Amino acid sequence: MAPKKATAKAQPGRRTKVASNSKGGAKEPRPKPAAASKQKPKPPSGSSSRASGGLRNVDAPIPPAKRTYDDSHPERPSKRTKTDSKRKSPTIKAVHERQPVINQVPTKVLNILVFGNGDNSELGLGPKQTESSRPRLNPSLDPEDPTKHHITAVACGGMHTIALTVEGRIVTWGVNDEFALGRDTHWNPEIHDVDAVPDHDAELNPLESTPTAIPDAHFPPNTRFCQVAAGDSYSMALTDTGLVYGWGTFRDSEGKSRFGYDTRDGTIIKNQKTPLLIQGLKEITQIVCGANHAMALDSSGQIFAWGSNDQLQFARRLFGRHQDCLRPRLVRVCRGNAKYIAAGEYHCFAVDRVDNVWAWGLNSYGEAGYASTAGKDSAILPWPIKIRDLCGKSVTTISGGAHHSAAVTADGQCLLWGRLDGGQLGIRFSAEQLQDTTLIRYDDRGKPRICLRPAAIPGTFTHVACGTDHTLFISKQGELYATGFGSEGQLGLGSDEDVEVAQLVKGKHLKEKILTWAGAGGQFSVVAGPA
Repeated sequence: MAPKKATAKAQPGRRTKVASNSKGGAKEPRPKPAAASKQKPKPPSGSSSRASGGLRNVDAPIPPAKRTYDDSHPERPSKRTKTDSKRKSPTIKAVHERQPVINQVPTKVLNILVFGNGDNSELGLGPKQTESSRPRLNPSLDPEDPTKHHITAVACGGMHTIALTVEGRIVTWGVNDEFALGRDTHWNPEIHDVDAVPDHDAELNPLESTPTAIPDAHFPPNTRFCQVAAGDSYSMALTDTGLVYGWGTFRDSEGKSRFGYDTRDGTIIKNQKTPLLIQGLKEITQIVCGANHAMALDSSGQIFAWGSNDQLQFARRLFGRHQDCLRPRLVRVCRGNAKYIAAGEYHCFAVDRVDNVWAWGLNSYGEAGYASTAGKDSAILPWPIKIRDLCGKSVTTISGGAHHSAAVTADGQCLLWGRLDGGQLGIRFSAEQLQDTTLIRYDDRGKPRICLRPAAIPGTFTHVACGTDHTLFISKQGELYATGFGSEGQLGLGSDEDVEVAQLVKGKHLKEKILTWAGAGGQFSVVAGPA
């Protein structure tokens, strides 16, 4: 990475995640964010007046008929039902005791390597290490050291990371301004002489920059977690009994923070500081997070969504008294036969049991796989459509960034689509492909801007991860490739240059390492493989 100018140590406050422009205009120059910049940008708004224009087509299912009441929640009482306000809700402990184990806790311990910009503790390398241009083993997660956390699963948010230990506990690090870490990180740094020479190597908050477990006291006894997921400013965790906990906050297009409801008095919780059981979810087998919306898949194949619906991540509009987005709501997709779900920052995916791939949400750059509206400002798919080029291909992994997406099939093919003008797809398109108007859409300057349908990148792959504007690939041989924006070292290539065609990542910490997983945040990345 290029040397950074000396800056004063960032003071506590809101920190900035590097995000791409969500509109359809030309790509703008991307200045490096200052280490002290901490105010989060607003998500794209997505005008509802444009959301449905021109989207009815042979690919799109017929939208559900309108109803006079909201039937999205299977346990909603009828209008004639009277509820006893004095009846006490079951305790969290009682809820846990009634649930059988349905999910397996992962047990394979992983090597965890991090790289990119850690000015706000994203790398988890401790209070003095703020960047790494090559993948570097995290010493706090050393599998050989019995005193360290031994990690079996990881998820990257916009500016924080959440991990799972072999004991089924949760470890977090990164930005905690809106409590995405789920634990207390209050810290009083030493007060220095104001007349002294500024210390440009001042330490980060050690409670944020060091991977630390969420205290067991926040959960009922014997709670074991099996999956973790992370968004921009919130986190989710799934138990082996199919229950979901969450903390942090969702931010809507106006920048307002809301997370859920206080079960004691029904008031809105703006920021949830510690893990909270998400009411209304049971027998959940998978959880995923977009920037400001979460989704859960249950054992029967039904999908639930909650958080922000500004880009119709719930696959429908909510009106009047049914506008509540903070409680999980049923997503009407693939007739309740989903077997896998995934999320981009503002768009969603589902794979059904006959290998159809469905998508909905933001589609400004074709990231949701619908070519007709790609390139139109704030284009939104208001209900799920099939991505026909992916149907029947046995897709095993899908990942989405801000405006691009990727999928890996069972036979190792990796396909990508969406915005390409920053190298996000990593494909060297042929002259013939560039002339194919059904594949490539150009901007007003005559430069390739959008890949309209899934295109394959050469090679055989087992995993892919999309960050905001960069992409990481894990090959069949366990090697790491990277492409896209690299201004903060998030590609791990040893420089801050952007990359248009995916390159092999090398480094001393990768020697003799076989990688199986990758995660990409806004300006940092994490990779992992068996210890």
